[in-house]
Amino acid sequence: MEEISKVVSDLVYKKYNKVRIAQELLKREYATQEIKDALKKSKVKQRNTNQILGVLLIIIGVLSNFYTKSTYINNYFRFDFSSQADFMLFNERILKPTIAISLIYLGINLLISRVNVNKNVKIVLFTLLGVFTLFILSYDSYIFPIIFSVVSLLLVSLTELPEKIQNLEMEKIFPYMNKKWKGSPVYIMIIFGVILMDSSQVEFVFVQTGERSSSASLGFIDHFLLYAKPILFYGGLLTAFLLSMNFSKFKISLFILTGLAVITLIISLFHTNFQNIIYGCCVIIISTIPVLFKKDKNA
Repeated sequence: MEEISKVVSDLVYKKYNKVRIAQELLKREYATQEIKDALKKSKVKQRNTNQILGVLLIIIGVLSNFYTKSTYINNYFRFDFSSQADFMLFNERILKPTIAISLIYLGINLLISRVNVNKNVKIVLFTLLGVFTLFILSYDSYIFPIIFSVVSLLLVSLTELPEKIQNLEMEKIFPYMNKKWKGSPVYIMIIFGVILMDSSQVEFVFVQTGERSSSASLGFIDHFLLYAKPILFYGGLLTAFLLSMNFSKFKISLFILTGLAVITLIISLFHTNFQNIIYGCCVIIISTIPVLFKKDKNA
C-alpha cells in the first residue's frame, strides 16, 4: 500500500484528478480494490458538480417566486394573447412557476440521487426558458425576469449528462459514474399541464336574480370541475415529483392522473361555457401518449 500511495501522491502533484489517477493505476496493473482504498485514503477529492448545481437550482427556483409580477397572484390567465400584457401574464402565471418547480425537482434529484440527468430534460428546459426569454420583451421593467432567465439557462447548461464507462474496473471504482437517472423528462410537461389548469378559471352560467343582480347557477358539472381542479393540480405536482425520482416505479401514478384528466376533459365539453381547464388536461394527456410506446425505458 505504501508503494501505491506514493504513486498516487506523485499523480496528485501532477494535478491529475481522481478518474485520471485511477486510469493510470489500472495501466500499472494495480488491483481494483487496492486502487479504491488508496483513493479513499488520499486527499484527492472528486467534486460532484451536479450536487452543487442541485443546491443552486433549488435556490433559484425558490427565489424566483419572490420576484413575480402581481398578475401571478391576482389574475387568471385569459388564453387569448390579445395584448402585450397577456404575454407578460403568460410568463408570470404559466412559464415562470413551471420552470421554477421543474428546476426545484431537478435540483432535488441531483442533490439526493447524485446522478447525471437525461439530455431531454435539458432540451425541454431550454425550450421553455427560450420562450420565457422571448416574452420578456413584453415587460416594462425586466431586470428580475432576465436575471432569472440567464441564471437558469446557465445552471441547466452546466448540468452533466451521463458518462459512458466501458471499463469494468473503472465501474467498480466509481459506481456512481454510470448510475442512470431513473426519472423521466415527462415530469416537466406534467407540471406545465397542471399549472395551465390552475391558471384557468371555471366559467359559470349566471342567471339574473334581480334588476341589477345575478348569481351563478351551479350544476353537477360545475361542482365536479371545482373539485377536480385542485385534485389534478396537487396530484399532478406529486406525480411529477415521483416521476422525476423513479419513472418505472411510479408510472402508475401518471396513468391515474391522465385518467382523471380525460374524465375532466370530457365532462368540460358538456358545459354550456367553454372551460379553459381543457388546455391543461390536453397537455397531460398528450404527455402520456409517448409513455404508452415505451417499455422498460425512461420516457
